[in-house]
Amino acid sequence: MSAESVELQTESPPASAARQAIELLTTADKLFQAGQLTAAKQAYAKVVNLPDALAHHRWEASQRIQQMERREAGLPATDTNASRLHLPPLPQAQITLHISPDGDDANPGTKEKPLASLEAARDRLRAMRKTGLKPDGSLLVLVHGGEYRVQQTFRLAAEDSGTEQAPVIYQAAPGEVPRFSGGVRLHGFKIVTDAETLQRLPHEAAGKVMELDLHSAGITNLLPLELGGFASGRGFYTHPAHELFFNGVAMRLARGPNEGFLRIADVAVKDGTKGYDRSGSMVGQFFYTNALPDRWSHEPDLLLYGYWFWDWADSYERVASIDPAKHLITMAEPWHKYGYSIGAPFYAVNALCELDVPGEYCLDHRHQKLFFYPPADPENAVVEFSQFAAPMLALETVSHVRFEHITWELGCHDAIHVNSGSNCLFAGCVVRQFAGNGVEINGGHQHGLLGCDIYSLGRGGATVHGGDRRTLTPGGHFVENCDIHELSRVDHTYTPAVAMDGVGNRISHNRLHDVLSSALNVRGNDHLIEYNEVCDAVKESDDQGAADMFGNATFRGNVYRYNYWHHIGNWRALGEQPKCGQAGIRLDDAISGTLIYGNVFERCSTGEHGFGAVQIHGGKDNIVDNNLFVDCAAAMSFTFWDDRRWRNYVAPQMTNGDINATLYLQRYPALASLTENVNTNAAYRNVLIRCGEFIHGATKTIEAFGNTNLANGDSSFRLENPLATPPGFAPIPLAEIGLYQDQFRLKK
Repeated sequence: MSAESVELQTESPPASAARQAIELLTTADKLFQAGQLTAAKQAYAKVVNLPDALAHHRWEASQRIQQMERREAGLPATDTNASRLHLPPLPQAQITLHISPDGDDANPGTKEKPLASLEAARDRLRAMRKTGLKPDGSLLVLVHGGEYRVQQTFRLAAEDSGTEQAPVIYQAAPGEVPRFSGGVRLHGFKIVTDAETLQRLPHEAAGKVMELDLHSAGITNLLPLELGGFASGRGFYTHPAHELFFNGVAMRLARGPNEGFLRIADVAVKDGTKGYDRSGSMVGQFFYTNALPDRWSHEPDLLLYGYWFWDWADSYERVASIDPAKHLITMAEPWHKYGYSIGAPFYAVNALCELDVPGEYCLDHRHQKLFFYPPADPENAVVEFSQFAAPMLALETVSHVRFEHITWELGCHDAIHVNSGSNCLFAGCVVRQFAGNGVEINGGHQHGLLGCDIYSLGRGGATVHGGDRRTLTPGGHFVENCDIHELSRVDHTYTPAVAMDGVGNRISHNRLHDVLSSALNVRGNDHLIEYNEVCDAVKESDDQGAADMFGNATFRGNVYRYNYWHHIGNWRALGEQPKCGQAGIRLDDAISGTLIYGNVFERCSTGEHGFGAVQIHGGKDNIVDNNLFVDCAAAMSFTFWDDRRWRNYVAPQMTNGDINATLYLQRYPALASLTENVNTNAAYRNVLIRCGEFIHGATKTIEAFGNTNLANGDSSFRLENPLATPPGFAPIPLAEIGLYQDQFRLKK
């Protein structure tokens, strides 16, 4: 870049091990650029052996030495395969069973006479074991292409496990696409002509809305429309729900207004409920001023969706009554757990009187009817309705089982549950069009998702819990090379692409995008999040990050490395900016001891409170080092906590019994002074390009040096077009970030 470099300082901190290491790294980089490789190696070696140097500075120095040695050996400086998962070859199949949609469970399971179901294949393998079979090779179930109608959850138990030498593999037949579907295809839509229904429809929809008697599709008992949300009194979990899809695209329940929200004008019961910048009531009764709700009073299946108190806590609320004369709405209990604040946003859901744009539908539970405003002629399209209301696959204490290139689709619940067990793998699979979560992994160790496509979900993509926080035993679970997107369609907040909890798990080389709230929600210790592309996240909720952590100062050892965060939140500045903010990475409510290293943040800073691309709310011991910030209003922001608030919040976390305090003090020595020096964080060697601010908010306790502002930097930044950076800034392996091609993610 030709722009002048300006070093950014908050103040002149005393010499530290970090400063010494960075000075040596800068010297080594200059020597390397000058071609003095031996001297550069020696300088990097000093960092490796520097007393009290930060662990990631030692790691960086050793990596640079390895890169020089590779070049001297005639190899590329970096090995692109080093960061990727490599599976060992599978043992040759000892037994092969075939299943096909045209099969018969009475057949022997050969290619010529296949079985018809996964259950039959599972039961054959169980029977073989009971006869004394001791396999010394893979047990292979080849699943042939076509549609399998799901009528029950496919369950595997401990007895269905394989071993490392003899894994059980459920695999798509080569070149074929098996689909396990929980939906039905709809035909026979007719234009609405009933006078009473036409009177309820918006006049602009007359002659365009169609109806279908669901009995004609074999649907005789619709699920109740009882949805939840993060702060719902009905609980934050998957509430089974039907959904409608048109040529694979999710349609939406009729809503009003079509865009944006209405606002609570006032609450009916003044009970003193307050937040730091708002007031309201715990009683679900409030006034409105917009005339739109007047016509909702006759809607029998109406729900209201809203962020009823905080702009990160959503829920669906059932309406008890609407009084148009008083402009008063009364909610049915249970009420939103935080209450209802003046100015809170909301809109109507499943209102026939709001069915006025293509792609909307409405369910009439009393008459078991579907009303639909199709985007095109439904007789020339594939129109599908999800029906199966339980997980399609459940593994309980299962080990060494693999599913490869299988598709699960069209469910009213979650898709896959894995509880306990070990070494189960989903590779090259597709999970789509579910009202709940895609894959839930709860406990066990070494389970993984590799090369999967998980999308079009009502809630989150994958929830992964593994490892023991008390003993800091790692779980070893992983999510790698997966494309996870189009999420949070039903529950909008805290339903990320990946929610990870526990100890020692990994999220790498994924593309995570199109989420209404966070793309990542991380809890626990020693997780590694690296080489991911994260974009188009936090599209609706406020006070969030594309990666969000909160609530516990003993969540330590987590590393965000070599990720590309871009176009997060309301980066286009359309309409109102969020009241609080939207960030790339948010360390909220005392999160501490996190390393953010070698990331790229592009357009990741929005909100009235001035959230930076990295936002830290009250934490300490966090390090933001060697990152590139492009077109962000602020690179970083810090929200100050006073000493009393900090001590009261964090002191119980060392003594409440959730962790082994002695073990934690050994692993994380900084916890010995946890209650002291709140807000002490560090920012080193970061490069800013066309950013408005370096640090927004409190800066006195930030150790900051080696940061550079290229205010008029190169506007052509792309991952494939790396930019020149100052000496000492370690190269970010931009070309390696995101998805890669392998046997499970074939080139499209």
